[in-house]
Amino acid sequence: MYAANSENPWMRDVANASRRIPAWIAAAAAALFAIAVLQVFKTWGAALQENIVGAVSHFPGPWPDILASAAMQGLIFGLFLAAALAATRIEGRPLWRQGPGRLSSGLTGALVGSGGFGTAVGIAAVAGAVTVGAGPTPPSPLSAIAFGAAVVALQSVAEEAFFRGWLQPVLCARWGAWPGLLVASLLFAGLHIIAGVQGPLTGEGAFAVVNLFLGGVLFGLLALRTGNLFAPAAAHFAWNWTESGVLGLNPDPSGSLVSLTLTGAKLWNGGLDTMNGSLATTLVLTALVVSFLFLPTRHPPTGR
Repeated sequence: MYAANSENPWMRDVANASRRIPAWIAAAAAALFAIAVLQVFKTWGAALQENIVGAVSHFPGPWPDILASAAMQGLIFGLFLAAALAATRIEGRPLWRQGPGRLSSGLTGALVGSGGFGTAVGIAAVAGAVTVGAGPTPPSPLSAIAFGAAVVALQSVAEEAFFRGWLQPVLCARWGAWPGLLVASLLFAGLHIIAGVQGPLTGEGAFAVVNLFLGGVLFGLLALRTGNLFAPAAAHFAWNWTESGVLGLNPDPSGSLVSLTLTGAKLWNGGLDTMNGSLATTLVLTALVVSFLFLPTRHPPTGR
């Protein structure tokens, strides 16, 4: 595990880049880009999705909705991925670092994501907020579920490339590891609030905001400590897909392997924001963040 200091490989990449972008410019550009993309899709997204559904209406079963949703996700997150690639190309540094331990980093991230979300669901179940049965996600063929997993993978990779591959290293190199990590995590949370976190809009959902921030800190720590994007991307994917594609707790047209229902107190079921707004998720994310904060540094950083 790498230390979160000036010798961290992410921060060294920025220091050695051919063009050095000021941190405040990177932060402002990231925020303005995210707001612009989301505003465009909020304004015209519904009409566009309706047109896509009409274009693929000849497909059987749930596929028109699945394909339309996938097309929208692909457009949105394709733009975020393209922005990250363009920004790091301008700087002259790698976006997807090829450091040692890629396989172990990916496996660690997948375990953190799936195990973390599964633990949060277990805590909520003990509190009486989860039941097994016919949930809101209709049964779907395995092909649809696999297709949904690919869409979640694109979303996870794009967000990690944008926030942890491009933005966070610049902020960490200019302002220091911890200020950079915290500001990148705040921007990550802000993006999701703008994108549609429901609780804060109704006077609820304080835990949703906290959990989004903690999630950003966790993914940022995984990037810093492993020296690559494989761990945070795998953790992000495993968390989101366990929620939607495995347990069906976040309804998606692609369906899920099993179907659980959130019931009981909003404190544990998250209310409008489902498990993202649950105290159980807060407890798990806090434990994971603390764990990765204090993992020992086992070897010195190496080059690219």
